[in-house]
Amino acid sequence: MSFVAYIMQRTLELELERNKIEYSHEKVREAIKKMEYIEFKTGQQNFAIRTHIDTLGQKILKILDIPIPKVITPYEEFREKLNI
Repeated sequence: MSFVAYIMQRTLELELERNKIEYSHEKVREAIKKMEYIEFKTGQQNFAIRTHIDTLGQKILKILDIPIPKVITPYEEFREKLNI
């Protein structure tokens, strides 16, 4: 694990502790690894599809003040909501 990844993970763990959310190092890593999305184009529209986000993943996003995107979202809306 790189130094930056370690600092980010440790900061997240401290936030989880502060919010009284039970976690383990492995569960945090797994929850983050499961948060994936794909982009696809159909006709003239681009979409983003997110994978299932488990309970810990939802709590992580909430702590980080990141809105949980809809399962299928027009790509521009996805970018706007996540400020990317």
